[in-house]
Amino acid sequence: MTSHKPANEEELTTRELRAWYLTIAGTEPYIVAVLSVFIPVILETYSSQAGFKLEDRNVPCDITIEDYKCVTKFGMWYVDSTSYSFYIIAVSVLAQCLVYIGCGSLADYGNNRKIMLLGFAYAGAFFTIGYILVLNPNMYWLAGLLTILSNVCFGASSVFFLACIPSYAHVHPDVLQVKRNDGTEKEIYDIKEKISNQLSVMSLFWGIPSGIFILAICSIITIFMEDKILSLKIGCLLSGIWCIALLTFPVLWMKNRSGFPLPKNQSYFTLSFKRVGRTIKSARGLIEIVKYLIAWFILSDGFGTVRTVGTIFGKKVLKLSQVELLLVSIAVPLSAVFGAYGFLRIQRYFNLSTKKMVIITTSLLCLAPVYALCGFIAPFGFKNSWEIWLFAVYYGGLLGATQSFCTVLFSSLIPKGHENEFFSLNQITDKGSSWLGPLITGIISDVTHDLRNSFWYLFFSILIPVLIILTVNVDKGRKDAELFAENEKILFENQINNQDYNENEEEKEKEIV
Repeated sequence: MTSHKPANEEELTTRELRAWYLTIAGTEPYIVAVLSVFIPVILETYSSQAGFKLEDRNVPCDITIEDYKCVTKFGMWYVDSTSYSFYIIAVSVLAQCLVYIGCGSLADYGNNRKIMLLGFAYAGAFFTIGYILVLNPNMYWLAGLLTILSNVCFGASSVFFLACIPSYAHVHPDVLQVKRNDGTEKEIYDIKEKISNQLSVMSLFWGIPSGIFILAICSIITIFMEDKILSLKIGCLLSGIWCIALLTFPVLWMKNRSGFPLPKNQSYFTLSFKRVGRTIKSARGLIEIVKYLIAWFILSDGFGTVRTVGTIFGKKVLKLSQVELLLVSIAVPLSAVFGAYGFLRIQRYFNLSTKKMVIITTSLLCLAPVYALCGFIAPFGFKNSWEIWLFAVYYGGLLGATQSFCTVLFSSLIPKGHENEFFSLNQITDKGSSWLGPLITGIISDVTHDLRNSFWYLFFSILIPVLIILTVNVDKGRKDAELFAENEKILFENQINNQDYNENEEEKEKEIV
């Protein structure tokens, strides 16, 4: 009987690790700059300019009026022009869910992980470059379409990128050294968690400065250009070109680490749906993962929507100039770098678990929407433009740390050999909720025409996950994952033995005949 161990478990090299980091350096500007700043402003501005006044749909919208209220066409309906970008992002993340289900577990079999990672990244880069073709406000529908396509592609690429963290930790030199020294199970687990945290944080150190670089270049272009929207479209163009250029290195240096062989009588496409369905069914027995996924379902929607709401709130309510918006947007990822590193040092200094760090950072993140809600009754709370700077630094510092610790916490609960499968489920959970925030804030804006009310939703979408994560038992979850992986291995070997037995019986029958 043949071995069904993954075909490639070579020790991780420095060059391959750098190639992996350069992948995030190429794709992260889309999240940091394009999706967070460029796209919301382009969509809101063009949809408003192509729209009409709220009171009279025969009168074109005048965006020079303070606190203008306009509607624009979205399919068969008219929606608040502020809501248009929220609805487009909601549609894009729903589309992402279908892509994740269709290809997420594909990388666990054969030699597809590298191809899928880079292929989706290249496609996302070309769609991002396409924004330069949106020539006037009446083409706001094309900007919406490009948003959906680019967001789907970069989101799918991130699934395969994140799935490399537990795989790389498994073959990291430090982990292999502990194994060679006959380290205990706890020692191996501790070093894996340490390396996973390190990989997660270091990916931020490579990705976020790259995004800041694109934001800085676009800020300089904006200062010297009269057409501010054109400067953002040029920023999209540069982001796509930057991504394509940096992807050259992972193409050359990343190893094509193969997974398990594709089972007989299966196709990659149908197997992806079957495995995701089975993962959802199996996850019900992994109760700690289920609790984490429920928390992540709500939390990822919350802090993802905060960024978009903050950008549009700053533009429309606080009347920040485009240059100011870009500079504030630089402060968010810059703070995320220092926040991720700072909280990692705090974790190591006080010897705190990853779960405790998630609870601490998420609890602090709750205070951001609370501060915005103070604006209803107090003279502060996003009433002045300078407050947005405090928000950017505070939110950015906590965002980077929270995302990093959440990634590591989840990876510690995943059964070995099912990294892509469960990270795909994690992303499905993420994107399965991320359309809710834009949709609900869009509806709130449509109904009240006051974006500040959206912060009520954002507050509860961050508070509830904190309460759920408090109940997660990490030690139990890790043991459940090990038992799950062992049972899957036994089941897989029994299936192979049955297949081999049936084939032998068929050959004997043919010989008799």
